[in-house]
Amino acid sequence: MADLCTLARAAVVLLVLLRVGQGPEALAQVIRLLLLGWTLDVLDGVLARASRRPSPLALWDYPLDAGLAWAGWAYLAGAGLVPLPLAWAHGVLTLVLLLRYPRKSLAMLLQVLPTFAPFLLAHRLAPEAFREALLWALLALLLDGRRFLGVVREFMEDVGLGVPSPRRP
Repeated sequence: MADLCTLARAAVVLLVLLRVGQGPEALAQVIRLLLLGWTLDVLDGVLARASRRPSPLALWDYPLDAGLAWAGWAYLAGAGLVPLPLAWAHGVLTLVLLLRYPRKSLAMLLQVLPTFAPFLLAHRLAPEAFREALLWALLALLLDGRRFLGVVREFMEDVGLGVPSPRRP
């Protein structure tokens, strides 16, 4: 079941990429697709843990997270919501830095802007979709705030800050 969610998330990345040539009027639709992608991300993790067996597609979890973020960034650039020089500069800088310093924590840090920019722009340009995203984020934190803290902990450990969390048997 978890693998189906992972495959569906890959399809969501493709659906967002198909919106790249569309204008700002597609922002609400892109926000909802991104929310679907993040929901599938949460769901595939829950299902994978519940099955207690390794998933063949588990290695694709983080690349698909990155895919969602960068697909949203590509949409923003294609829609003229982010200036092309900024979009390209951030993308090229990210690529150069990751080729020089291939660390997941650096990738996560450089992915912050592409991840949150669609939602920040939706605040002004697609307020209903922004409210849906805000509600989604609040519910996600209420239902499983530990997951978010785990991502933060993983980031902190990878950059050498904090004490590694104890490993569960």
